[in-house]
Amino acid sequence: MWIDTHCHPFVNASLAEQEAILARAREAGVGQMIVVGFDKVANREAVRMAEAHEGLWAAVGVHPCECAAWTDEEEVFIREAAKNPKVVALGEMGMDFYHKDFPKDVQEATFRRQIRLANELDLPCIVHSREAAEDTLRILLDEGAKRAVFHCYSYDYEFGKKVWAAGYYTSFSGVLTYPNAKPIQEAAAKGPLDLMLIETDCPWLAPQSIRGKPNEMAFVGEVGKKLAELRGVDSEEIQEICLRNANRLFVKNT
Repeated sequence: MWIDTHCHPFVNASLAEQEAILARAREAGVGQMIVVGFDKVANREAVRMAEAHEGLWAAVGVHPCECAAWTDEEEVFIREAAKNPKVVALGEMGMDFYHKDFPKDVQEATFRRQIRLANELDLPCIVHSREAAEDTLRILLDEGAKRAVFHCYSYDYEFGKKVWAAGYYTSFSGVLTYPNAKPIQEAAAKGPLDLMLIETDCPWLAPQSIRGKPNEMAFVGEVGKKLAELRGVDSEEIQEICLRNANRLFVKNT
């Protein structure tokens, strides 16, 4: 059984289309999925999907490129949603210096507030970090983030060592399968397996076999198989390790 630890709600799809996407994931051996919000609409849809389906879980938060979505009202929603047993993390949150239209100070303030809320609620942080490696890690450490995962890990092995030394996880997406992703592949090949996860980040970042097309949870196994190849183990072992790691990271203690 595969677990997709980071997929997004298909907010523009009909309920029938969503059901078909989930059915294809089940057929591909994906038994559990964490549906991750990033703004007001996606947060509510993630919770709805998790409540409606066995094996689905939710995370709620505000993406750094959606900083305007962080309001007192949304904080109240997130705080209340966290009481739901199906909500297992806050995020995605973080820092993004690739997109230039979002002031760094606003991103940082929003990120810090969400880390503090995650610590208060004893939930892990699902972290988005793009071209902002050192700043992202600095803020997590400043705030004493208890549990965190760098989702869609896009940095090299040397930075990964800093992430793992802090006890944080790295999650690999379809990017791991790209021929030009050598630094990311090195991190996946050499880092500690007990701090690794896999994901799709769908509908984005489709693996190499369908690159350029919409991604789905059904394709998380391709990421897992690539990780197995890089580690020199069979895919069943990666399935077990990733499921065990996810259960450790996303356990609810309250």
